[in-house]
Amino acid sequence: MSDLGKQISALMRRVRDHGQLPGSEQIVAETFELLGYVPGTLSPDEVLSGFDELLRHVWQETLHVLEHHEERSYADGIPRELIHTYPDSVAEAQEISEAEGFVAGVQRLLSLWYPQLRRCFLSVSQSRKTRGGKDFELQLERLLTLAEVPHESQERQNRTDLVLPSVAVFERNRNEAMVVSVKRTLRERWREVAEELFNLRAPNVYLLTADEKATIGQVKGICGRYNIYLVVWDHVKRDRFASEPLVLGYTEWATDRVAQMRG
Repeated sequence: MSDLGKQISALMRRVRDHGQLPGSEQIVAETFELLGYVPGTLSPDEVLSGFDELLRHVWQETLHVLEHHEERSYADGIPRELIHTYPDSVAEAQEISEAEGFVAGVQRLLSLWYPQLRRCFLSVSQSRKTRGGKDFELQLERLLTLAEVPHESQERQNRTDLVLPSVAVFERNRNEAMVVSVKRTLRERWREVAEELFNLRAPNVYLLTADEKATIGQVKGICGRYNIYLVVWDHVKRDRFASEPLVLGYTEWATDRVAQMRG
């Protein structure tokens, strides 16, 4: 990493720490509260039958909640830390402002800070991508909890994120358990993920994604070569993969497969 890259990385850490940008669990919990998806407002059967719609709502609203917290944290934090870290640029812009006017000074400051600002916004974008997968996993877990479906989260062991109903059941009889891997998009390393899941030699393996641009090549690889179920949004299943038996929409997955795990 370049010296500038290291400076901006440290700067953005300070921005996030000072601005107290919430982690994924808090953001997702706040989203569920905001939407009213809490125990007592939806029955388990309502959650399963409306799984696709509910998941899509929290998927979209979580981004809005995150943006609200980002604006609060970044709008003041990034300028503050840039001023603190690069005082010479501020001094130069101030001199120009006094000599040529405020607009000229601001223009000079933004010009001097272009490399830093570019890296700051790249950091924001990368942070969203990194937490996007975790957010999606937490959204799925919360809906399963509302549906009263027993499950255990995993620390990304063998590409497994969730085991239904439990690891103990999986170890005792793999035919009675479900292995779930969550991948926000299928653009990168999906073959690696599918191969690791295939190596589990489990009959009920499901790869869940929010990707609306899954290709027929990916479906043939994941479902055909590795015999893994791919779970997508209902409209993606209906419009693009209606004839693919190992591609399921979220509602079908929830009502036909997950419901059986409630015991």
